Amino acid sequence: MHVAVDLACEQARAGHDVYFCSGGGTFVGLLEREGVHHLTLVQDHRKPFALLRSSLVLARLCRTVRADILHAHMMGGALIGALASRLTGVPLVTTVHNSFDRHSVLMRLGERIVAVSEVDRNVLVDRGFPRARTRVVWNAPVASARQELVAAETVPDAVPALRRPNITVICGLHARKGVFDVIEAAASLLRARPEWTLYIAGEGPDRAELDARVAELGLAERIVFLGYVEGPEVLYSQTDIFVLASHADPGSLTIGEARAAGCAIVATSVGGTPEMLGFGASGRLVPPGRPDILARELGEIMGNPDRRLAMGRAARRGADVFNARRLVPDYMSVYEEVVRRRRPGRTSSAGAADRGAASGSMPGRGGVCPG
Repeated sequence: MHVAVDLACEQARAGHDVYFCSGGGTFVGLLEREGVHHLTLVQDHRKPFALLRSSLVLARLCRTVRADILHAHMMGGALIGALASRLTGVPLVTTVHNSFDRHSVLMRLGERIVAVSEVDRNVLVDRGFPRARTRVVWNAPVASARQELVAAETVPDAVPALRRPNITVICGLHARKGVFDVIEAAASLLRARPEWTLYIAGEGPDRAELDARVAELGLAERIVFLGYVEGPEVLYSQTDIFVLASHADPGSLTIGEARAAGCAIVATSVGGTPEMLGFGASGRLVPPGRPDILARELGEIMGNPDRRLAMGRAARRGADVFNARRLVPDYMSVYEEVVRRRRPGRTSSAGAADRGAASGSMPGRGGVCPG
């Protein structure tokens, strides 16, 4: 959902009319302040009759605002958007954020399907998604309206000052993110280097098990759980080594954030992560599920301050690609493909851009996004 919010806000800032349809939540106020129209719409794909009603509401909105594009980021939004597209003739674009989810097959309903990395595009094609309809747009979370809001509303001292030097992990606490691997890798390193601390920011279903493992290792004072941190940018600025040990990750937002902050980065070579790290030029890559190799890489970096600084500089080079402004032209090129196909004669300069774009599920003259 963060990507959908970032895109909608940037599209509105660029002068497009954007309608964002969702079940509500934290960022409704931000969307409205940025000039995005918000409509509450039920999108639970487990409730077919509710989805049908929502599709009819969405179709009516498409006709009212004369929408050019529908853009879905979630499975429920894809179902709603597909029916609304059939009813109105407004083309549907989908973005696949969680290709590892078995329900992501629903994103094939889009006339254009966006993967968040080249590797993930190949994964989708191998699973039967049509290559001719599949495009790639990297996620770009940096300097977004969402980040600006969080920074402005963060209470001073809400996030504790981190002890230095440190290793920091920022992610949801569930098996896919490989946090257990980081703890196992760090255990012997922390004992040998008492000046170092491992910080883990995030919440999730594995929190209790992770806490128990840290206690079992006797490292509760050296491995610190920060819980969910609303504005993680304040953590990146205090991080010496950033680690992402995912077992699957199509296009993690944290890689772009860590690169923009100039962190030394160690990450697993899964999904879009190698692409986003320049295949090793902007951060070190290790195989997933191998805490022994992760420990060896971390140990070398922990013992070499000059190398950490050089890695931070390398991470920051070229990190402008993760600026949220880049999302608008990248997605507009995808929108214009389907608009020109549906409406021959429309030119690039007067394409979906002038009529408004939407992110989430449906953009148009008033762009609409159902999630």
